[in-house]
Amino acid sequence: MFGRKKKEKAAADALFRGVSRKSDPSTGSPADIVANAEKVVGSKKELAERLGVSERTVQRWASGDAKPRWGNAKKLKNFVRNDPDMRRAQLSKHREARIRNQGSRIKVSGNMGVTAGGKKYRRHRTIETDLSPEAMGDIMDKWLAGNDDEALDALREALGDEYVSGFELADALESLEFKR
Repeated sequence: MFGRKKKEKAAADALFRGVSRKSDPSTGSPADIVANAEKVVGSKKELAERLGVSERTVQRWASGDAKPRWGNAKKLKNFVRNDPDMRRAQLSKHREARIRNQGSRIKVSGNMGVTAGGKKYRRHRTIETDLSPEAMGDIMDKWLAGNDDEALDALREALGDEYVSGFELADALESLEFKR
């Protein structure tokens, strides 16, 4: 079970970097994370309300006077990583419009292959292919809503439809690059 969760997180991280061209915003010190989140939500008070903690607690994290406890650190990281407003802030409007209007050429590395005659032909591969604006729009909508699993499912479906019939992207997605 632990290995599967690790693979799912790696796939979600690859998707995040591929779509936004930015690193995961949940890395860094609590003060940095709070500062970035505050820019998006508007205030420490609003951030505290969204996290279910006191405003004073968020102020202490921001000043570096205190570090969040394990449960609150997890809430803070999940918020900046998965909140739709935070995701929207990670993606430039120009990049989003270009991907939605033109589709994208993607480069995917990981464990993948086809199923034929009831047998799976999977191995480590790196592929490049074009995805249509419709497929990219579906992936983008699900990613912006904060749902990595659905976005990855949409990516898998698009690859199966637009790359090779019967093609499957396994859970072990290592990298994803939206080239345009």
